[in-house]
Amino acid sequence: MKCCKNAEYEIIKKYESKPKNPDGSIMWFLYRWDDGKDGYRKLVRCKNCGAHFLVQCYKLNKFSKQPDKFYEDWYPVENEICADRLNREYTGSELERTFKRWRDNNV
Repeated sequence: MKCCKNAEYEIIKKYESKPKNPDGSIMWFLYRWDDGKDGYRKLVRCKNCGAHFLVQCYKLNKFSKQPDKFYEDWYPVENEICADRLNREYTGSELERTFKRWRDNNV
């Protein structure tokens, strides 16, 4: 999947930061240290070529004097159905370990 890193992207959807089970209970948080406030995922599409990406965003809170960092990890996906499946089945750590990132962005 080729796409220009400087291209513009449109957000197709933003996913719930705390996926829920059918009974309404929280299935999992994006990361172990996340309480549902600092992490989320979104599906974006490149305006130039139409490529889809599942983007995982999170803020790593530092417990030292260094400032917090915001991260975006980009995962190429075929379409919205694939992105929905990955979002439903993988925690943040599992997604990082299992799939190759297209780009890493420290914002």
